[in-house]
Amino acid sequence: MATITHLPGAASAHAAPPGPATPLLQVDNVSLEYRTPQSVVRATHRVSFDVYQADRFVLLGASGCGKSTLLKSVAGFIPPAEGEIRLAGQVVHGPGPDRIVVFQEFDQLPPWKTVVQNVVFPLLASRTLGRAEARERALHYLDKVGLAKFADAYPHQLSGGMKQRVAIARALAMQPQVLLMDEPFAALDALTRRKMQEELLALWEEVRFTLLFVTHSIEEALVVGNRIG
Repeated sequence: MATITHLPGAASAHAAPPGPATPLLQVDNVSLEYRTPQSVVRATHRVSFDVYQADRFVLLGASGCGKSTLLKSVAGFIPPAEGEIRLAGQVVHGPGPDRIVVFQEFDQLPPWKTVVQNVVFPLLASRTLGRAEARERALHYLDKVGLAKFADAYPHQLSGGMKQRVAIARALAMQPQVLLMDEPFAALDALTRRKMQEELLALWEEVRFTLLFVTHSIEEALVVGNRIG
């Protein structure tokens, strides 16, 4: 069972935070396993927690404790061995555009596409929008992350922090129900990492997306999250 901590000003651990009473995301007694012909490794054991609309919910734990595996299961890449994951009341059976993942690697962006093309691509591939509307939305979210002036640049022309901002803009442009972030700033230097945390919070204040964030850093969990598991 996950232990849920609410930061100052949040509701108690057994009540919904201010806002809708119904959880947006429910992880219900989820156990996850990795199987080989020789062995079975249990990554998580009967984990339960709820994430509400506009939550910044952080999964905090040491490396190897199963938090990234749990995030992948929420994303739909790993089916639970037991328990279930529900999004807006519907059981998650696989990946979908309602859950977008931002990883820690900087090489998430195809290098042959410009910044704006990188943000536009999933909108076109998923047939979410037409080409003109997709570009307009891409530029909107690039502006939100402060990269409108770099729309026509290529990934190799950007710093690590800028590449992560493009990845965040690309994810938010899909307007997912939940944004999933797997230690997205772990590879950055300390100063850039703190700046990215502050920018993420500023973006959340403006857009109020729902965030499920994985980290092994207690400090980062306290900065980013309003609830910590």
